[in-house]
Amino acid sequence: MTAQRIGKYACLEVEARYLLTRVPDGLLNQPKCWHITDRYFPDTLLRLRHMKSLSGDEEIYKLTQKYRSEEQSAYETTITNVYLSQAEYTLFAALEARILQKTRYPYTLQNHSLSIDVFEDRHQGLILAEMELEHKAEAGKLDLLSLGLKDVTADPFFTGGSLAMMTDEAFRLGLSQRLWEYGNLR
Repeated sequence: MTAQRIGKYACLEVEARYLLTRVPDGLLNQPKCWHITDRYFPDTLLRLRHMKSLSGDEEIYKLTQKYRSEEQSAYETTITNVYLSQAEYTLFAALEARILQKTRYPYTLQNHSLSIDVFEDRHQGLILAEMELEHKAEAGKLDLLSLGLKDVTADPFFTGGSLAMMTDEAFRLGLSQRLWEYGNLR
C-alpha cells in the first residue's frame, strides 16, 4: 500500500478485515511469522506493540495511535506510529493496559497479500485476515469462499481495541453470535 499522508505525521491506512472459519492448510508451519503483543491503554486511542520474529531475533517496538474520522469509511483509518527502543517500550509497558496476543502469518490468496492473525489466550479461536488496499473497491476482489472468509471490516467488534477491552464473556458470546450469523457454527 502506498501511504497517503494526513497532516504532518499521520498516514491513511486502507485495509479490509476478514473473519476466517479455519486456519489455511500449512499456515502454522510458516517460518516467517511474528508473535505480537498489543497493549491497549484504556480511554485512549493508543496501542503499544511488541513484535518478535519467530524466524530470527528481530524485535520491533512501537507506540501507535489509530482512529477513524467521521468522513472515513470502515476501510479507512488514520494511523501514526512512533518506533521505540526496548527501554522506551519497557517504560510504557508499566502503564495499565488491556493485552491482546496473536501470531501473524503472511499469506497469499489469488495474488493478494494478506496477514493472518491467529489469536491466543482469552481470544483463542479467533482467526482474522487483513489485506492492505490501495482503494476500498479492492476488498470485493477476493473469492472468500475458499477459506470461509467473511468481510467484517465494518463490524467494530473485530477491531483490536474493541477485542482488548471487552470481557471474556462478551468476546465468547459476540464471536459465537457472529459465527452463527455467517452460517458457520463453532
